[in-house]
Amino acid sequence: MSALNSERQRSVLDGALQLFEQYPLREITLEKLTKTSGVPAFDIIRSFHSSENILRAVLERELDLMAAAATAPELRMPGETIADELRLLARVIFDQYEKRMPFLRKLFGEALNDSNVAALYYSTFIVPGRQLFAQFLRTRAEAGELRPDLDVEAAAAIFLASLLGSVMTFELFGGRQVESLDEDRLLTELCETFARGILRKS
Repeated sequence: MSALNSERQRSVLDGALQLFEQYPLREITLEKLTKTSGVPAFDIIRSFHSSENILRAVLERELDLMAAAATAPELRMPGETIADELRLLARVIFDQYEKRMPFLRKLFGEALNDSNVAALYYSTFIVPGRQLFAQFLRTRAEAGELRPDLDVEAAAAIFLASLLGSVMTFELFGGRQVESLDEDRLLTELCETFARGILRKS
């Protein structure tokens, strides 16, 4: 897709992310993106073709960055349980979402008002994220650690919906103005409860 080198493409995506946090999607013009990114309008159009493709590229990059922050499945330390491993992974996901909350807050608002934005967010961010976590669980299932009848795809969806639902509800709907969130307790209870449901019984 891109006729830009990696540095200029990064400038466009960084500029788009900055603008998404400040303006409604419909108010982000090519002129604003050119000014923010320092990349000529012609090069942006030639590389991305549409604002939807730019948003898609931003979402894909953010998901890639979040995935890279997670511990690889084979890196479990001796003595660690699956619940320990889940807690570590959940903390990474939680922290990565909090870090991106200004962008996600705006995106959530856009998604409520525009079904095309909602579908784009779901297809490029939610589904691939679930697939990454399903692969994480599949690795454990292949090692014989999980219940043989476990539906890995469904389990991945349940875990991420529980985790992200907690984060998004608290952050997007003013939870911090009402109460404090004991993040460690939330993550510990969530992971231990989930682990009990997926582990192979002794």
